[in-house]
Amino acid sequence: MLAIDGGVPEIQELASYPWPKRRAAWQDRMMQQFMSGKLSVYDKSGVIAEFEDSWSELHDIDFSLVTNSGTAALHSAFYGIGLGPGDEVLCPTYTFFATAAPLFQLGALPVLVDSLPDGSFDVTAAAALVTERTKAMVITHMWGLPGHMDAIVEFAAAHGLDLVEDCSHAHGARYRGRLVGTFGAAGAWSLQTQKLVAAGEGGVLSTRRRDVYDRAQLLGHFNKRAMKEMDPAGPLYDYASTGIGLKYRAHPLGIAFAVGQIEELDGWVRGKQPYAARIADCFGRLPGVTPLTMSDPERVSAHYALLFDVDPELLPGGRDWLVRACNAEGIDDVDIPKATSPLHTLHLFQRPISPVTTYDRDCIRTDFPVADALASRTFKISVPCGPSGFEDEDERYYQAVLRTVDKLVAHLATAGAGAELSEAVHR
Repeated sequence: MLAIDGGVPEIQELASYPWPKRRAAWQDRMMQQFMSGKLSVYDKSGVIAEFEDSWSELHDIDFSLVTNSGTAALHSAFYGIGLGPGDEVLCPTYTFFATAAPLFQLGALPVLVDSLPDGSFDVTAAAALVTERTKAMVITHMWGLPGHMDAIVEFAAAHGLDLVEDCSHAHGARYRGRLVGTFGAAGAWSLQTQKLVAAGEGGVLSTRRRDVYDRAQLLGHFNKRAMKEMDPAGPLYDYASTGIGLKYRAHPLGIAFAVGQIEELDGWVRGKQPYAARIADCFGRLPGVTPLTMSDPERVSAHYALLFDVDPELLPGGRDWLVRACNAEGIDDVDIPKATSPLHTLHLFQRPISPVTTYDRDCIRTDFPVADALASRTFKISVPCGPSGFEDEDERYYQAVLRTVDKLVAHLATAGAGAELSEAVHR
């Protein structure tokens, strides 16, 4: 009997994927930073410089700037490209709201765009929403799967738009061998606890453009950093000592914990690929369950999570039943991604407000059938990466998932849910 029906849970302790890992060397580095007494770093020096230089080297990009959150990195990117009142920015409706919300602080208006069935930005849908006010576009590499970057870059160039990439799910993801975050005017990553490179809280902005880098420093890294790093001949250098009212510096203890993770990132992304395939095969034995964000020959996903579609016509009870059943068996990581409820369903985007302007146009100008379907039919699950020294821990997590799905498959077969299930049970 399934636990959801009163049976004994398959997993006695909730199985959540253990992340971030905790290497002794990372903890030692954090303690060294603590013992140094340098609990604030006012310029590009020490562990801050080490992280930024490593990040720039990995991405083969000129400038990187750590911030105190991914949201701050996005705000810095938007300010860096010069957005302000009256400007419109094409933005996916299928994303976390922080992808777009910083635009309100600048008086710019996000104009929401539907997605492709895998959650990627849809340039065809975006084309109908370009106006005389459209100045930029932001995309999100959802769940770690890169967008279709050839089409996106071509679209941005054709319309004269600056491109910002929200890479907060996609550390180390690649499109045709090129790391995400390097295709546009700026890339932004979160370093929050669940992210693939984790500082607890934090973010990072990268860009090839000196003007974007300088403006981002002016926004949140005033005084010592801005005075040393901004171009003295630039038009905004006279403001470097004061900035313009915000402070976005990252905490050096978090960066000290995260800096050693950068060298392992490529290996983690490689390690996620076979685990994603195993989890896809596992859930694929259930009727109507289809993975949506698998890597393909052009796009290597970082698999922040693996997203599945559930056809309610094929699986009794649909997505909601499946998630409740997995959770009841002890697999806490099977989850409905409510934090990524489409932006057009949120009040902020239905009735946009800004502290610096009054809007005379709406964010919502079309329907969003694909995003609505994703919201109503999908679930996600974490994907292990099997880092050196943690292989057994990650395999135990996968085996817990496998045992749970085995139990669901057997239950549905016994309940007469179809010949395909009976065959799956006996494979």
